[in-house]
Amino acid sequence: MQPVRMGRSIALVGWVAASLLLCSAHFQPAPKLYRAKPEDVPPWAEQGNFRFIRLDGGQIESWKAERTWWGKKFSAEEKDVLTHIYDRDFEQMLGLLKQAEFNWIWVTWSSGWSFRDEEENRQNLKKVIARCHENGIHVSAYLSASNMFRTSAYRDDPETKKYGLWMHRIPLFYAGPTKTDLQISWDRRLADARKPGWRAYLLNKAELAVDAGVDAIVWDNMIGYDDGLAQLLDDTQRMAERKARETGRPKVIIEANIHIPPDRFAMNDTNEVIWEEDGKDTPGLWRGKWQVDNARKIKFLSGEKQLWQPLKYENDLYHCGSRERCIPSPAEQKLSIAEAYAFGAAISRNIEGRFLSALIKGEPEAREAWTAIAQYNHFLVEHRELYHQAAPAARIALISAEPQNPLADNFLKQSVFFETKVLAHLDKGVPLDRFTVLVMPADLPKLSAEQKARLNTFTAGGGVIIKVGKAETGIAARAETAAGGPRLSLEPRGYVLGQLTRKPDGRTLILHLLNYYQSAPAENVKVRLELSGLVQDLSRWEIRVLSPDAAQPQFDSLSLHGSICELTLGRIDHYTLVTLSARPAP
Repeated sequence: MQPVRMGRSIALVGWVAASLLLCSAHFQPAPKLYRAKPEDVPPWAEQGNFRFIRLDGGQIESWKAERTWWGKKFSAEEKDVLTHIYDRDFEQMLGLLKQAEFNWIWVTWSSGWSFRDEEENRQNLKKVIARCHENGIHVSAYLSASNMFRTSAYRDDPETKKYGLWMHRIPLFYAGPTKTDLQISWDRRLADARKPGWRAYLLNKAELAVDAGVDAIVWDNMIGYDDGLAQLLDDTQRMAERKARETGRPKVIIEANIHIPPDRFAMNDTNEVIWEEDGKDTPGLWRGKWQVDNARKIKFLSGEKQLWQPLKYENDLYHCGSRERCIPSPAEQKLSIAEAYAFGAAISRNIEGRFLSALIKGEPEAREAWTAIAQYNHFLVEHRELYHQAAPAARIALISAEPQNPLADNFLKQSVFFETKVLAHLDKGVPLDRFTVLVMPADLPKLSAEQKARLNTFTAGGGVIIKVGKAETGIAARAETAAGGPRLSLEPRGYVLGQLTRKPDGRTLILHLLNYYQSAPAENVKVRLELSGLVQDLSRWEIRVLSPDAAQPQFDSLSLHGSICELTLGRIDHYTLVTLSARPAP
C-alpha cells in the first residue's frame, strides 16, 4: 500500500506534521487480522460506567515536551510538576482523582525513548498502577506507535536505526506546520510499523506494561502505512491474549488514536475501545456562533464504530486556546461532560501543562474547574443507570460521507432526534433497519453497488428515503413528519438542545437538555415531547426531572395525554434530564 495526502512542501524537505496521517485510501482490515469482541470489554469499561482522564507525565514526558512545539512554552514550574507527577506529587494527584471520582486514567509508559532512558519511569509507574488499583482506578499504558528520539534510541538501542519511515527516499520526522516546529522536532524520527523488527521492539515495551498490571494499552502517533499499523494492533492483541492465558488475569483491552476520517477508521475493528481527539473547540455560544461541532462529531464517530465499542472523545483545542496552555471555565467543563455523555460518549481530558501544574499548586482557577468536573462526575456516578446501556431513540438517520455536515448541525440546533449513518460504514453504528426515515444530502458521492443494495433493503422493509435538494429548506420538519415521532419542541428555543435515549427494555426514556449559552440559564422552558412510535399511552408513566446543577430542579404544568408529555422547566443552567419510566402494571 502506498501512503497518500502528504503536504508537498513538507515532503520536499523531509518532514511530516504530527497531525498528518499517511494513510491508504479506504483501508479495510485483512481477514486474517484480529477482530475485537464485545465479550472482551469488561463491565467497568462499558459506556456509562467510567470517568476517564489522561495523566501524561514523568521525566520522559517532560523531555518530549522540550522537543515538541506544544511544550516549548511550559514554564519551569510546569515542567517540574510534569516530571514528578508519578513520584513526588502522585499521592496528591491520587487524592484529586478520587475527589473527582475518576475511575480510569492513562499514564505515559513509552514515548519513543530507549529502554534504558524509560526505565526510571517504568519503576515509578509500577507503584502508580498498584496505588490506582487499590483505589478502584483502572490504568491504560500510553505508547507511541511511530515515534523514536534518535539521540536516545540510536545510542542505546542501535537496531532502531534500521526502522525509519521513508517516503520517496526521504526520511520522515514528527513535526508541526511551521518551520520553527520542524526545527524543534528534528530529533523525533518516525518509524515504519511495516518492519517486523520495529513492531517486536514496541511489543516488548507493551508486554512490560502488561506485566506491570495495566488494564489497557493505548497506541498514539498512528502515523505511517496503514497495513503496518494494523499489523501492530493485531500483534498487540495476540500478545494480550497470550499474557491472559499465561497469567490467568483478564485480557488487557486495546485502543488507538486512529482519528475520525472514514477511509482508515476501520482499523478500529481490531480495538475494543475507541479513543479520538478530533475536537477543535469547546461547546457553547461564542460571539453569536452556536458551537455544536463536538456533538456532530460524536454522532459521526458513533456511526463509524461497532455499537458495543465504548467511545472516548477529546478536544485538542479549547475555545480559550491550546489544551496545554489554558483551563476552560467551570461552565465549559460542565457542558463538555454533559454533551459527551448525552450523546453516548465519555469526555477525555488532557490536563498536561498549565492545568496540571495549577491544580497541584492549588491555584483558584484550576481548583474551580476541578470542582465543576467533580460535581458532574458525581452526578454521573449517582445516576449511572441513565448512561449505561442507554441507546439513542431516534427513528431518523442522516447519511454523512464526512464529519463536516451542515445538515447535521441544523438538525442538532432544532433538536431533531437523529443518528448519523456514515456512508463508508453503513454496516456500523445503529443498524439501518431500526430507522424509519433516511435523509440523504445532495452532496453525497456516487454510491457503490453494495451501498445501493443496503438502501434498497431499507426501502423494501418500509423505510422512507428523503433526498435533499441543494437549496431545499424545511428538511427537519419533513423528516419528523415522515418518521411520525418522536419529536421535541422547546419554547423559547434559545440555545437549548435535546437528545432522547432509552434503556434496552424500552420502559425508561431519558430526555437530555443542554443549554449551550454558558453565560446565562435558560428560564421557563416549555417542553413538549411527542413519543409516537415509542409510547402510545403515558398515563401510567412516572416523570422525574434531574440536574447536576440543582438538588431539586423546579418544574410545573406537567401534562401527560396519549403519547405527549408537556411540562415547564423553571431553569436549565447547563444540563437537565427528564426521565420517563413505565410503572409496573397493577
